[in-house]
Order: sequence, then structure tokens, then C-alpha cells
Amino acid sequence: MTHELTVAEASDLIGLVYDASLENNQWSSLVGRLFALCPGHVAAVVTFEDARWVSSHAPTLPGGAHGEQISELMDDVESGEVTQPDDLNDLLFSRQPLELGTLYSTRNIFTEDEFRNFEGYKKTMQPIGAGHWTGTHFSITGGRRAAIMVVENDFDETPKDAARVAEIIRLIAPHMIRANLFARALNMAKEAAETYSAFIDAIALPMIILTREGQVQTANSIGQRVLDAGKIFIADRTTGRVSLRHANENAALMSAITAAEKDGGPHAFQAEADQNNIAMCVCPYRPALAFASDVDKKLFQGQQLFAVFVGARPKGSISLRLLQDAFGLTPREAEVCRGLLDGHKPSDLAIEMERSEKTIRNQIQSVHEKVGVSSARDLTEALSVFRSVGAMYAAE
Repeated sequence: MTHELTVAEASDLIGLVYDASLENNQWSSLVGRLFALCPGHVAAVVTFEDARWVSSHAPTLPGGAHGEQISELMDDVESGEVTQPDDLNDLLFSRQPLELGTLYSTRNIFTEDEFRNFEGYKKTMQPIGAGHWTGTHFSITGGRRAAIMVVENDFDETPKDAARVAEIIRLIAPHMIRANLFARALNMAKEAAETYSAFIDAIALPMIILTREGQVQTANSIGQRVLDAGKIFIADRTTGRVSLRHANENAALMSAITAAEKDGGPHAFQAEADQNNIAMCVCPYRPALAFASDVDKKLFQGQQLFAVFVGARPKGSISLRLLQDAFGLTPREAEVCRGLLDGHKPSDLAIEMERSEKTIRNQIQSVHEKVGVSSARDLTEALSVFRSVGAMYAAE
């Protein structure tokens, strides 16, 4: 019989997900709680590269010789001393595609005979009493992925409640994804503050960090607003990848990433937004990972990241859509902001837009507040960085 979580238990567990994402030893308290909530199981955060098991973090293990045996195997896996057949994972992902946040349960995917006859099970799982498992991926970066897994302990005769385990994993899966992104952004911000005096979030320029496959890893504050608006970039919630609206623009983004990876230099291209083109600059992004969690260090080891900066062409008006997305301006505020950047006076804007000068000045005040400036001159200086991206496009 399945013992469902109470509302209080569910609420506490969700809260623990966010707390555990910020721990120095990331996810330790969450893994410990799962161990307690799922008798007869072992919980772990596991990192994979393609089908290969790379490392595990299981702070709470069974006692005695069994726990020591599991710990020794995890150490051997991390040092590369264990040969790992790929048959189990290969068939698993052919039957249920690899997706972020999806529930995987070997009891639902394989028959008992299939599962027990995999070479992968016989070589790495059976010797330590690891049986069927339930889990979900909370981070995918290129060929590397991190998952939370709850594994049946076949050496423990405690009755297993697979339905309860599945309920718990379904509950925490979306929150682990969000918490992991939040923790990663904080860790990168710490690094930025240490190295660049908080430059990344101080600049008035959308910056989005991608893998070579186009998966979003983090963004600065206005870059995140551009992503959330979904007008310039389109996000695939399943894969974590972003794309641009037109196939030729998306091809240009991938080409710029490839070129930046090859020569280490910045590369730029042009995309459409409302009636005005925007410019995008792509360059390698190499975090030192001094503040990264152990999971992220394993995920990013050998991975190349790229910073995508979104701006305007050196000449011509800045895109209204870009101004709206980056600073949360209303369409009319964006029009006023662009007019000021083009050198128009409030009285000129009132005539051109057929509004009262008082209305225009109220909208200017709102623009100043949202952008974080106090004068038209400060506004022009703050947003001049958009032109710097366009200058790189002009040099291509």
C-alpha cells in the first residue's frame, strides 16, 4: 500500500529542495531526506557522460560493510577504474527519450527479466545490491547530465514502495530544475563579483550563457527578462535549448558559436525584432568555477560555454521589442525611450506621438526608474552599450 505524502510533508520537501541547492555540499540534506522517506532505498545525485556513470554523491548510505562496498565502488567509478557496459542506458533512452524533468522508472520501462540480464546491471549494480531505480534529470549540459536517483537496496528486505518513490520524484523534479538554475546563477554571480566587481549584472545589456548546443545555463538579470518574454528567443522547456524565430537567424547563431569555439574571438550577426534589426555578439565564456557546486564542476568539466550579448546596430533606432523585453517598458514607454536615444526633446515627442507633453514627461520618468537612471544623459550613456554589440557586427 502506497503511503502518500501529507500536504505538510510535501511543502517541507519542496522547501528543502531550494535550501539544499545552496548548500556547500550541494543537495546533501535533500538526499538524506529521501533516504529517510524511502525505506529500503539509497538516494544519490549521479552525474553521467552519455551512457557512462561518472560520479555519485550519496551522503547517507547503509551501515556496515554494505555501505563501505557502495562507497568504494563510487570512488572506483569516479577514478575511471570500472568498465561500464552501456546496454541498460542505451535501451532505456531508446524507449523513453532523454528529457529534463522527466520521471524514469526501470520498473515501468523494463520487464524484470530484461532488467536483471543487462550487463550494466550485472557488472555495476548487482554486486552492491542496487536494484530498480526511479529518478529524474535536473541538469543537462551537452553530453553530461545530472540526476537525482532513488535506488532499491536489494540487500535490504524492507518492502519497497515504488509508487511512493515515484510520487516524491514527480513532486521535486520541477523544483530541482529551478533551484539548480537559481543556485548556478548565484554561484556565477559570486564569481563575477569576485573577478569583475559585479560587472555582469551591472551592465545594461542582456547576456545569456549557452552551451554549444544552445542550452541556457544562466543569464544576467535583463538577459533573463529577454528570455522570459519569449519574443526574441524561443525556449524549449523540455530540452532547455533556445532558438531564434527564423531558421536563418538560428543557423547564424549556431555558426557564430562554432566560429567562437574555433578561434576564441567574438563573432556577431543580425536578427529581426519588430521593424528594427538587432545585433548579437557571441564569444567564449570561461568561468573559473571557483564557487561552483561539485555537480556543476563535473557537468562543465571540458564543456565550452558561450556568452550571447544582445544589442543594436551602430546606426539606426534601437528595437522597441528589445527595450520592452530588457527593461519591462510598456510599448509607449519604449517609443519614448527610443525617441530620447535618437536625440528628440520631450516637446518634439509630444507632437510626433500626439500626446500631451505632461504625459510624455511622466513616461520619461517611468523609463528612468525602470532603466535605473535619473536623466536623459544618463539614459543615453547607460544604453550606449547596446551600440557596442552593433559595432562588433559592423566589423564582421
